[in-house]
Amino acid sequence: MRAFAVALIIFLSGWSACFAQGYTIEGKITDVHSNPLAFVPVYIKGTTNGTIANEHGVYQLKLQPGTYTVVFRFVGYEQQTEQIVIIDQNVKLDMKLEPESYTLESYLPQDTELDSAYVIMQKVIARRKFYLNQVKEYSCQVYLKADQKLLNAPHTFLKADVAKILNLDPERRGIISLFESISNFDARHPGKVKEVMLGVKSAGGENPFGFNRATDLQVNLYENLLSWGGMSNRSYISPIADNALRFYRYRLLQRFTDDDKTIDVIELTPKHENEHVFHGVIYVIENDWKLYSADLHLYKRAHIDFVDTLNIRTQYIPVTDSVWMPLSLNFSFTGNIMGFKYAGYFLGVANNYNIQPNFDKKHFSGEVFEVGKNINKKDSTFWANNRQVPLLEDERRYYHLFEQAQKKQDENHAKDSVKGVNNKFRLIPYVLKNYTYHDPFKKITIDVPSPSKVVFYNTVEGASVDIKPRFFKEYDRRKTLTVEPEARYGNSNKIFTFNTYVNYRYNPSKQAAVYGSFGSDFLDLNNSGTLSLFLNSLSTLFTGNNYLKLYKATFASGGTQGEIMNGVLLNGQIEYAHRETVINTTLYSIRKDSTQLTSNNPLNPGSNVPLFPNHNALSIRASATITFNQQYTINPDGKFIEPTKYPRLRINYRKGFPILNSSVNYDFLSFDFFQDQLKCGIYGSASYFISVGKFFNARSIFYPDYKQFRGGQSFFFDSSLGAFHFLDFYTYSTDKKYFEAHYEHNFAGFFLGRVPLIRSLNIEEVIGGSYLVQELLSSYKEYYFGLKRSVIRLDYGFSYGLNQPRIQGLKFTYNF
Repeated sequence: MRAFAVALIIFLSGWSACFAQGYTIEGKITDVHSNPLAFVPVYIKGTTNGTIANEHGVYQLKLQPGTYTVVFRFVGYEQQTEQIVIIDQNVKLDMKLEPESYTLESYLPQDTELDSAYVIMQKVIARRKFYLNQVKEYSCQVYLKADQKLLNAPHTFLKADVAKILNLDPERRGIISLFESISNFDARHPGKVKEVMLGVKSAGGENPFGFNRATDLQVNLYENLLSWGGMSNRSYISPIADNALRFYRYRLLQRFTDDDKTIDVIELTPKHENEHVFHGVIYVIENDWKLYSADLHLYKRAHIDFVDTLNIRTQYIPVTDSVWMPLSLNFSFTGNIMGFKYAGYFLGVANNYNIQPNFDKKHFSGEVFEVGKNINKKDSTFWANNRQVPLLEDERRYYHLFEQAQKKQDENHAKDSVKGVNNKFRLIPYVLKNYTYHDPFKKITIDVPSPSKVVFYNTVEGASVDIKPRFFKEYDRRKTLTVEPEARYGNSNKIFTFNTYVNYRYNPSKQAAVYGSFGSDFLDLNNSGTLSLFLNSLSTLFTGNNYLKLYKATFASGGTQGEIMNGVLLNGQIEYAHRETVINTTLYSIRKDSTQLTSNNPLNPGSNVPLFPNHNALSIRASATITFNQQYTINPDGKFIEPTKYPRLRINYRKGFPILNSSVNYDFLSFDFFQDQLKCGIYGSASYFISVGKFFNARSIFYPDYKQFRGGQSFFFDSSLGAFHFLDFYTYSTDKKYFEAHYEHNFAGFFLGRVPLIRSLNIEEVIGGSYLVQELLSSYKEYYFGLKRSVIRLDYGFSYGLNQPRIQGLKFTYNF
């Protein structure tokens, strides 16, 4: 009897599991000529259970036993429905879709098409805000899939052996990236989202546009502006935006009936081809004046990056009689870069909507995306039960080949831990970048810097070397240890320095770490930074401008940082240092007729008088960085702050203590208010940085403790937020009060995009200005404009100051 009971329990458990998984309805969708139709939305009427067909028109849906009406709806084709009954087995249901055959002749005269379209669109636009705010909050499950293929490539650049490694055919065709994920997605209007990824499967390179979560794939046409960071710095104008009539022409193509609803098909074209607007068709439900579906297109002339064409299709389904929500969204693209032709898609399917989830008030606490541990190790059963879009044969093969390659690579790594094959030193990669040794099993990485970061020249040390390797070790729960020893020797001054920096991150979710450094080094007199050793070497040797000014320090410091609450990051540090002034030991420059080399005293460039006496300094510094409405991602690597549309506030405090033989005695307080990449719709983005501060006590203070500013005397300039283009690196440093402000606007091609020939280059226009005032010197102002293409930027600007000569010229930067 005991054995019988055990057997019965096992049988019932198995039967219950089978019932819970349900049955599958599957089939193929074709047109009237039996050609497969790709990406056709399919859903169960009266529910929010739906899917989308794959590239070959094959679909599948998981259902429990019962009677259902299956709806097949695709842009440009008549909707079809079919009733099915599921009892105890899977159901096969193929479907042929016929092109929409309804014409306007049955409804209205030809000469009223345009007027009717505008009347309809005025009603749709008038209801836009209502439907934008109709659903206050909702939850759903989202399936994402991305597939990127190489269609052709120059054989000269992509050799046969490399193509074979990439699993491409002899014509250089094949999948180069494949990605799937399943997530629970929660949203509250306006702007609150929370996504928990349940499973992910990927192979190959990066996803198209960097999309890898449902949050990235939000297309709400009821918003006035639509933007995707991976495609353009500017936003695109929705066809139903409040001001859409200024940008679009509309034409009523046809009408048809879906159940008891009349659907208007509206063609939209841009009034000006080079605006950030769409081509395409939208489907509108009459009387309700809501969206039924949309089929939109962007082309290169609309200033999209990395691709030549982009098609966006979205399909809405009824959740209730009055509420319609997106079922599917599909981005399809093509591109060509230097003969490498590629295509792909990124699609999302939303299921199981709940428009009354009644989220707790603390549900949206700032965490927008959570990636659990081992979600990339889900088994085939998980994907069989959750995959919305069936894989193609070549996709299954690609996953298999990638997994086999990964397994083989892991086996090789195990051998490499002894033989070091994969960590073999290669000269050219080392010269161009660096050398990296990586042991994946011990989770150790060692980086050795390239020669451009090792060898340098300045007038204090002469021809010198600076060796600064980096040791990185990862522990359980993503705790990390970073150690950076640095050895430096100057051939002219014959001084050797050595120091070590250590950082231990003990709580990634709180950005919590302890750190410290000790030893000796030559440091920049400007504690905000001036030029890299490499750029200063070029400037000194080839133009005779030795901008970098140094002092020698022997020091020991320690600090800690961590979040005390979301959006509030505290940092504290204490340091004891012995500081020494240094002088030039060489005045060599390749260009003899260049500007005369100056002394190491930036305030008295013609003299070797020391800038300050040698002294000891005991000081502390603390800061609190406040990010308003901070949003973040949590994954096994830690906590990562999301870009924010709100400004940040940083409060800084420094104090020098006249104890333990320390000669400093000061108190400094400052406030920084800043924001980077503030979206400005079709006008690009703006950035600003405002800082104000004061030394409340300056009884004993030396130049290294002054408030310094990020100047810009070199041809190469710092494009980061809060830097100047022309300001002297050292002259404006102060131990008094100060105020500085910076503003920069990137128009992202708004003007040049209208100019023939130039617009195809996708050049972005940049304008900006900076202002600085302090007690001892007159106010400083500068203005500039520039052109940016990808990582390269060239500016021309002017600087002004009372009783100072006007400076103007070109500035260049690159951000690789």
